[in-house]
Amino acid sequence: MSAYNPLFKLLSLKSAGGMKIVSVTFSQIEAVLGFALPDTARNNPHWWGNVTGDTRHVQCRAWLNAGFETRNLSLSEERVDFVERESAG
Repeated sequence: MSAYNPLFKLLSLKSAGGMKIVSVTFSQIEAVLGFALPDTARNNPHWWGNVTGDTRHVQCRAWLNAGFETRNLSLSEERVDFVERESAG
């Protein structure tokens, strides 16, 4: 189980409730996770990338597996949107 599983669960619940966009601050994510995001999350936009197939990005799997992708990242405001991914086909 990934440390980011609480984020997966939150996004899955939001999706089941019909939410297409979940806008959150880094602090809100940290509250859900129960730990501080790494410095890389605050300083490197690549940390928030929607990367598939890269085992180093365990955080990415949480939102992708919940059916979301990141958009509208603001490192200066410490905010990100999780937007429902369009289904293929």
